[in-house]
Amino acid sequence: MIKHSSQSKLVTSFPLAVMIAAFFSFTSSNYSLVGKWSILNLDGTPSGEYVNFNEDNTYTVSLPDGTIGERGNYGLKDSVFSIKNSKDVCGSNYWGKYNLKFVGKDSVHFSLIEDSCTNRRMDMVGYNPGLKRYNAK
Repeated sequence: MIKHSSQSKLVTSFPLAVMIAAFFSFTSSNYSLVGKWSILNLDGTPSGEYVNFNEDNTYTVSLPDGTIGERGNYGLKDSVFSIKNSKDVCGSNYWGKYNLKFVGKDSVHFSLIEDSCTNRRMDMVGYNPGLKRYNAK
């Protein structure tokens, strides 16, 4: 009788273990945004501009000639990407919000949640089809 009871517990807990393992195997990994990313042209080719996302939640945009074109702060919580420019392009302390979707671990795509700053909105989703992690070859 005791043997039957322990076998029953094993049979009952096995499907639960399989369901938990299945859940974690289909849960998407959290990829890191920290690092250097190529800004892409509309056709998906690199534009020669790069964004560096730093661990301290700051970013810089490097232009093709190597100068810094923009800098500011960013945040990423779940899939919500928030951004604030250091230059007073959009108004002091104004943050824009975008949905960030990782496409694999080497590409990201942004879609608008809310940002009334036209210049930043056009940079983020108007002209930019996404970012691709920079790979030095």
